[in-house]
Order: sequence, then structure tokens, then C-alpha cells
Amino acid sequence: MAEDLQALMDRIQKDAVNKAENEAAAIIAAAKEKAAEIVKTAEAEAAAKLEKADKDAEAFTERSERTLAQSARDLLLSVGKNLETMIQNLLALQVEKALDESTIKNMLLTVAKGYTSDVEVDFSEDDAKKLASFVMGEFAKQVSAGVKVESDSGVKFGFRIKLDGGKVSHEFTSEAMAEALSSLLRPQLAKVVNAAAKGN
Repeated sequence: MAEDLQALMDRIQKDAVNKAENEAAAIIAAAKEKAAEIVKTAEAEAAAKLEKADKDAEAFTERSERTLAQSARDLLLSVGKNLETMIQNLLALQVEKALDESTIKNMLLTVAKGYTSDVEVDFSEDDAKKLASFVMGEFAKQVSAGVKVESDSGVKFGFRIKLDGGKVSHEFTSEAMAEALSSLLRPQLAKVVNAAAKGN
């Protein structure tokens, strides 16, 4: 009888241990499953965040490159414009030096041959005083119409010829000549700026 009781106790203990082991195994399996699910969710979130970060970085890089390219283009345009202005100013200075009294007289005699209507010649105030007698004399002989000399504050160096009561005018001022010379240089200047932009 003692043996039967012992066997019963052993069996109860064994069943309890088996039950505890089964419950522990189920708890561990559930914990592992939950942990795997948490890891999977965390990995998915991390992958999504990483993908978003990559896309954001790519977009930022693209925007930065576009901004940099635009800034470089603006800088080159600004440099080109400043260079053009500087060249035009240098040309204007050279033209002003070249437009001495003798040169202006020769230019007036050359253009006089083409005029058949009344002509008004505009000079700076100083040049109008210096050249009035020449225009009314030698220049007027070359023109088969009336001649008038005026001073114009808009003319600093050179002269302006007006025809048909001022409806038509021909500019021989330092500004007009410098602009004409500068326009010849613009294509070459554009090549220089473009070559600099390409790093040549």
C-alpha cells in the first residue's frame, strides 16, 4: 500500500512536472513568437525609415546640385556682364581719345557727301564752340542743303547728325561707337565665358 501511494505520488509529481514543462515551453514559444514579431516590426520600420532617409537625401542632393548649378550659371552671367561692361568702358575711353578735333572734322566731311536734306549737327557744348565755324564752312559746302549746329547735353564726345527735322538721326558719339565695337566683341566674349563654364 505504501508502494501504491508512492507510485501515485510519483505519478502526480511527474504529471505536475510535465504540465509545468509544457506550460513553460508554451510560454517560451509565445515569448519567442512575440519577440520575433517585435523584431520583424522593428526591422520593417527601420527599413522604411532608411528608405525615406535615402529618398530625402537623394532629393536634397538633387536640389543642392540644381541650386549650385543655378548659382554657378548666375555667377558666370554676372561675371560676363561685368566683363562686357568693363570692355565697353575701356572701348569708350579709347574712342573718346580717338575722337579729337581732326578726326571729327574728317568724319564730318566723309558723311557730308551722303546728305541731301537739311542737316543739324549736335555736339557737346565745348565741341559746338570749337567746330561751329568748320561745320558752317567746309562741311556746309559738301552738303547740298541747309546746315545747323546745336549743342546737346546728351553728347559728350563725338557728334549726332539729325535729318528730316530730327526724325532721323545718325550717332557718331563715343557711346554709340563703343557700343558698336562692343557688339563685335560679344560673340567672342560669349565663347570665353562658355569655355570657362565648361572648365576648358
